[in-house]
Order: sequence, then C-alpha cells, then structure tokens
Amino acid sequence: MKYWMMAIRPKTLFASIGPVVLGLSIVYQEFHQIDLPLAFLTLLTALLLQASSNLINDYYDGLDGKDSSERLGPDRVTSLGLIAPKKVKLAFIIGLLLSFIFGLILMYQGGMPIIIIGAASLFFAWAYTGGPFPLSRIGLGEVTALIFFGPIPVWGTYYLQTLSHSEPALLIGLVPGFISAALMAVNNLRDRNEDSKNNKRTIATFLSENGARYFVLNLILLSTFFLPLVTAQIKNTIVIIPTIIFFKTWKRILLDPISKEFNELLANTGKYLFIQCLFHAVAINI
Repeated sequence: MKYWMMAIRPKTLFASIGPVVLGLSIVYQEFHQIDLPLAFLTLLTALLLQASSNLINDYYDGLDGKDSSERLGPDRVTSLGLIAPKKVKLAFIIGLLLSFIFGLILMYQGGMPIIIIGAASLFFAWAYTGGPFPLSRIGLGEVTALIFFGPIPVWGTYYLQTLSHSEPALLIGLVPGFISAALMAVNNLRDRNEDSKNNKRTIATFLSENGARYFVLNLILLSTFFLPLVTAQIKNTIVIIPTIIFFKTWKRILLDPISKEFNELLANTGKYLFIQCLFHAVAINI
C-alpha cells in the first residue's frame, strides 16, 4: 500500500477537491441548498480522475527511462521497479473506467455539457503524459492545469447542481486554476535543469531560472487579487489571508536553491490551493 500511495500522490488530490467545494459554495450562495449525494459523486469522480492522472504520469515517465539519479522530484514506483509497470497500467485503466462509470450518472444528470466535460477530462488525463504528444512535454502543462483544475470543474459542479450556466462560476474558477498552474510551475521549476537535458519542453525551460521563479509568484498573486479587482462577488479581504499565511513558501520559491526541498514547497502550494478555495467559498457567502 505504501508504494501505491507514492504513485497516487495523495497530497496532489487537493487540486481536485478545492474546485468542487468552490463550485458548491456558489450554488449555496445563490440557492441556499445543495444536492449532497450528487455533490459527493462529483467529488468522487474528480478524485478518481486526479488519481488516475497521477498513475498515468508515473507509468509513462517511468517507461521513457529518462528519470536519473539526479531527479529531484518524488520517487516514481515504475522507474524504481517498486510496482510492475503492467500493474500501474492496470490501476490507471481501472481508475479511468470507474471515473467513466460514475461519470455516466453525472452525464445523465447534466446532459450534453457534462458529456463534453467528462470526455475531455478523460482524454486530457491521459494526454497530459501519454500519447504521441504529451502536453506536459510541449509547454502546455500550466495551461492544461489552469483549465481542467479551474473554470471547468467549478462551472461543471455548478451546472450539475442547477442545470444552468453561470458566468461567475467560470470567473471564480480561475482562482483554483491559477493555483493549479502555479503547482505545475513549481514542479517544472524544480525539474528545469533535468528537463532541459532530456529535451522536455516546459515554460520553465523557456524562461531563465529567475523568470521561472517569478512566473510562479505572479500566478499566486493572480489567485489572490484578480477576482477582487474584476468582480463584485469577491470583495471581502479575507481572501488575502491564505497568501499571507504561506508567505514563507513564496519567499523560498523565490530565493531558495533548487533542490529536493522544493517537494515540500510543492506540497505547501497544494495546501494553499485548498485553503484559498475555502476562503473564497466563505467570502462568497458572507
């Protein structure tokens, strides 16, 4: 079980939980009620997709043989031989299949918009690392994270509960979107030197090291100040509190030497995503 937890990477699952919670908070603010069984199924499907994506990432990155002793990121069970590749592959296939089965219920509830979201989510969970042109290796990791862990899940959660469109849900979804992109940017900053050697193209490899550091910081600042500036729904200054709480993390990302310690900073950014979603949820409802 220990090795499976390493592959699934539970700390990253906050990226799936936060947007669903935020979407539900918008529903509650407008209608003062939530369909709890539907909310639970939405959350479970999102978690399965995230876990499957992590397993796919472990499998394909392990198979390409490019992980070296210089790797700074978390250990991959496939490349280290801790779990047989065929078992990891079977696990992510089962995860995607379960996501599809639960998603069928959501698709029945939400109709064509949710069918499109579900199909796209399944495809991009695979295409992020798998396929002939993995998105994570052609500089699209941050963009993919921003879209599929931001506006899409927040809007999709809202639509499933209400069967109606919400422009505020799309806009508010940019909060977890920016932070998810920051998570990817921290990951790519940590791996910048190794990725350059392996011809893996990320935004961090296109930028200087300092440029990649400031790119992360700008995404964090956008997650904090973008919505209060552009929408009346978020005027409460409590959304600044999480950014201040994690000030030490942002300072270390900006100044610390790149090392395995960045794994801790990556985990902290994941925690920030969840906490910032909670603070925005509260700000919407007070």
